[in-house]
Amino acid sequence: MLVEIKRLLIENNGYKRDISLQRMYINSDSIVSISDYHGAENFLLREKSRLSNERFSLIKINEGGHTEEIIAYGSADQLYKDMAKNTTEKRILND
Repeated sequence: MLVEIKRLLIENNGYKRDISLQRMYINSDSIVSISDYHGAENFLLREKSRLSNERFSLIKINEGGHTEEIIAYGSADQLYKDMAKNTTEKRILND
């Protein structure tokens, strides 16, 4: 099943970095693990981002021959609970 997450997106524009959240859909069957990621908070504090007080998680996704890592908005516990909900409706995380 596809679930929507908000991915932390960092664009380097020379001397300045643009930090935003990007919506994306991932296949929940491809998720290998979800863990809290404190490195994002430290980075966002240094960058003086409005997102520095938020919680983020590292989602590892199996893509056949390799694993992709995505930094997602929300704690690991929150994301797991949202994905584990047993519902037939469209599921959107962090909305």
